Amino acid sequence: MYYIKDAKFRRLTEQNGRQCAEIQVSPGAVDDPELFVYIARSGDGRDYEIIKMIRSEADLEIDWFDNSLHQAYAEVAEENFGDTGWPEPAAQRAEFKKQLLAFGDIADKLNEKLAGDNG
Repeated sequence: MYYIKDAKFRRLTEQNGRQCAEIQVSPGAVDDPELFVYIARSGDGRDYEIIKMIRSEADLEIDWFDNSLHQAYAEVAEENFGDTGWPEPAAQRAEFKKQLLAFGDIADKLNEKLAGDNG
């Protein structure tokens, strides 16, 4: 299970033609990577969905510049997020989304920034 230590709204961006918010998530566990989570309004416009996640294992001592020659940033496929441990993976992913939306002012920022986007 991935525990959230901190989450910050970074910016609005576009992924696969959809407006979304980029949220930077810091892990609560030492061995977990930092994540960049891209969230958009769901198709019905009443909820949010995670449309992409990027794992960041960048080390500021060596990655102080944009170095594309290594895998400091890698996309996390949905089926690989929460694929170990308990509870089952789908429940881990749902719980992560629930915790992220409840963290600090994330839900307020999403409601403000993605107010007019209906997918």
